[in-house]
Amino acid sequence: MKNVISLTIFLMVISILYVGLVYGQNGKKVHEAKGELTKPEKMASKLWNKMQTDDYQNTWKMWPGRTAFYKGTPPHGALLTTYLNSKAYNAIEKKEKELPYRSIIIKENYMPDKKLGAITVMKRVKGFNPDAGDWFWVKFAPDGKPMTMEKDGMTMSLAGKVPGCIGCHTASTGGIKYIMTQ
Repeated sequence: MKNVISLTIFLMVISILYVGLVYGQNGKKVHEAKGELTKPEKMASKLWNKMQTDDYQNTWKMWPGRTAFYKGTPPHGALLTTYLNSKAYNAIEKKEKELPYRSIIIKENYMPDKKLGAITVMKRVKGFNPDAGDWFWVKFAPDGKPMTMEKDGMTMSLAGKVPGCIGCHTASTGGIKYIMTQ
């Protein structure tokens, strides 16, 4: 019971801090008030452009031992295809316990009918978020725009330090820190 209370208090504090960072004193979202993209949105845009320039579907390797459209698990799609840049792939092949900086994992999330629903990406960026392994998270719509979600009457960007991604991946037990796919 004590752990549940501590966890609840911790999550409330994180939520309050998040709201304070996203919304300025005037109650508008910080990036809306300034009329510009937030740092995570800029990072997501650069990452999407890199993915397209690299032509990742044709030049990156798939997760070792996985093929296209393998069975997925929530919160990702019913079917998944996972691509790795060379840094991530080489570390996984060497059975390293932690992926190096600049590792990128792209997970295409498909519906049961094989229609692409979203593309979730993790990139390890030195100094980005030391409390969560320095991983940058983003969930792209198929058109490359970062997705959002509504929570408690607020619109939350699914780019950057995404609480849902961090909460799940922090609990990984598969042998590689912050990585769920095995």
